[in-house]
Amino acid sequence: MRRLVIWAVAVVCVVVGVLVGASVLSAKTGVAQMGAQTFTVNVDGGNPVANESFIAYFPNVVRVHPGDTVVFHEVGNGEPHTATVGTLVDGAVSAFAKLSPAEQNNPPAAARAADAKLPQFTEGQSFNVTPSAADPCYLASGVPSAKAPCPKTAPSPFDGTQSFDNSGWLDSKAKFTVHISSATSPGTYYFMCLIHREGMTGKIIVVPASTPVPSPSAQTALGKSQLKAAEAQIAPFVPIVRQGIQALAAARHVQLPAAVTAGTTPVIAGGPAGIDTFGPKVVKIPVGGSVTWYLLGLHSITFNSTKANNDVRKTAPDGTVHINPLALLPAGGPGEPQKPPSGGSQKNPKFVVVASSTWNGKGFHNSGIFGNSHGPPLIEGYKITFTHAGTYKYICTVHDNMKGTVIVG
Repeated sequence: MRRLVIWAVAVVCVVVGVLVGASVLSAKTGVAQMGAQTFTVNVDGGNPVANESFIAYFPNVVRVHPGDTVVFHEVGNGEPHTATVGTLVDGAVSAFAKLSPAEQNNPPAAARAADAKLPQFTEGQSFNVTPSAADPCYLASGVPSAKAPCPKTAPSPFDGTQSFDNSGWLDSKAKFTVHISSATSPGTYYFMCLIHREGMTGKIIVVPASTPVPSPSAQTALGKSQLKAAEAQIAPFVPIVRQGIQALAAARHVQLPAAVTAGTTPVIAGGPAGIDTFGPKVVKIPVGGSVTWYLLGLHSITFNSTKANNDVRKTAPDGTVHINPLALLPAGGPGEPQKPPSGGSQKNPKFVVVASSTWNGKGFHNSGIFGNSHGPPLIEGYKITFTHAGTYKYICTVHDNMKGTVIVG
């Protein structure tokens, strides 16, 4: 797995965040409530019509009073996330927000320095997660270690002065609770995902008790409307991706090289704007035929998986969270090369088969996670030649419900 955090991806996500957050300021309904209230922020989103990931929080702005509670709820589509607050987050997000789009593509030293105080999710180019990012971590002051685990302490009510309060890698359907201290000063406090960095952020706006805020149900409804707006942005591409790579290339006005379709059945793995599907989901080939998956995003092609190897997230007996090497690494053949090929452009992407194998349909077979395939200029291909008849179902070990079938014979 390559380093999951890259500035270019963050910039794309910031644009999405702006789109889904545009209606926040129009939510002026609600009255001041007596007593503490609980507000819910969904981490990512789920679309019953299509398997998708949304690199955003819904709502991405929540207005509360001192003494209230904010619960971050992991929706559970497989895309990894954290929910993280604190003064270090405030510094990094606010520094990035001041940059122009051009500067966000190549942030100045001050913005990079602010971000560097927050732990990266993975340790450099290794397959190891950073404990302070992947596990819960609560620091009243100071900077979290880039190597060592955090002290095992319970969180204190959040008063805006803590340097780092982190959920860790959220499990499917997990919740992370932030109790806003009754002593918290009115102001804006940022939250972010340590995996998607400044590309996935939001705000907790604390206002005086005498100032009205929208009710929890009104703010939940706002989040749903933001999610619906994000779904609408993606919707036109869903049927195109389901048809396959030829249809997507035609829609994007991309000329496919002849090698993409010559002597193999091409399948697209993933799609633009967080579409997590195989297109087409079911393909039929003769014995001795081949399928080539062209990957867009962080995905795997995994056959005959079990509970031991079907998820990249793994919890150790001591409760710490790790990347599961069985789900991450290739099995039965080569995976993504350490150094990807070069070439291609945004208008004329380079489609390259970077790994090939032959499989008889028996045993665990895994491409491993492809981390370089974030779209043009390079689109990596993973090819399997099937030597025995059968119906073979496969999954992506990153994204829940991203499934496909190859029928041979």
